[in-house]
Order: sequence, then C-alpha cells, then structure tokens
Amino acid sequence: MDNINEGYNYLNISKDFYGVIPHNRAIEIANYEFFWDCVDELAPFGSDEGYMAFIELNDWIIENPEKNILDCFKWIFDCWDLKIEDFDENIIDNESINKIILDLDFNQDLLILDITIIATGFGQLIIEGKIDDEIKNIIHLSILRQMNSNVLSEFLGDNEGWKYDRYKYLQKLIEILEMA
Repeated sequence: MDNINEGYNYLNISKDFYGVIPHNRAIEIANYEFFWDCVDELAPFGSDEGYMAFIELNDWIIENPEKNILDCFKWIFDCWDLKIEDFDENIIDNESINKIILDLDFNQDLLILDITIIATGFGQLIIEGKIDDEIKNIIHLSILRQMNSNVLSEFLGDNEGWKYDRYKYLQKLIEILEMA
C-alpha cells in the first residue's frame, strides 16, 4: 500500500483539485496519495458522494462567505432530517450501528452521510488550509463509525483486502484531522 506512505505532493501531479487550487497547508499535512485519489472509492473524494460533497462545499463557501463552516454542517444534517446535536458518541455504539444496518437504509442513513461529512470536513482543509475545531468532533465520529467492523463488512462484504485498505485510510484521516 504505497498510497499511504508520507511524502506525496499533490501539486507535483496537478495544479488544481476539482477546479480548486489546494491550500499549501492541506498539501503539507495531507501528504498521502490516497487522500487526493479521485477514483478510489475508499478514499475521501473518490466516490461520487465524496466528489459531490467537495463541490457543494466549494459552492457553499462562495455563496456564504460570511457564514461559519458549522452552518454548512447544520445544512447537511437538515438534508437528512437530523439535528447536529444528536450526532454524538451514541452514533458509534454497536447497537446504534446495527439498528441502522438492520432497520434502516444503510447506504443513505449511515454510509453516504459519513462520506459527506468526511469529504466536507477535509474539503475545508483543501480550500482553507484548516478544519474548524467545532466540526472536528463530527468528522472524528464519522471516521470512527466507518472504522467499525460491522460497517466495514456491510460496506465491503467479504473483501478483506478492501476492508484493510479502508481501515488504514481512515486511520490516516484521523492523523490528518489531528494536525489540521
């Protein structure tokens, strides 16, 4: 898995990321190839949902220059008919996860929501060179939920190689989040 080794410089490959020139701080701390991979479904921006979250964040920032990024997250949660204050440590509880897997729509209510949260948070890093403290816990919870073995199995089935790769990516995202 060479794509999780440190030292990758995105600007050596491209001048922009989906039309946005990445902030130097993002290039410095997200110096892993997988982070910038636009076709790896396991990477933050490689899925259609991750791509769309980044594009929508970019548009949202342009349209709402005076608003805080937390307002964008509230908007995201509103789209899911959720309240941001309900997104707490309970979401990573096995019982809560299993309920979504068994009773609700796993793809919509867990997977796509987490992908959107993760891509939006790291999108702020790419655009602004930082991730605001008030959203770090939300992103962290989404990453932890994605690391849950039940979520990995529901998402990736019996493919142990993909599960391993996804888990390693998520570990690196936690490291990047702590530095951001």
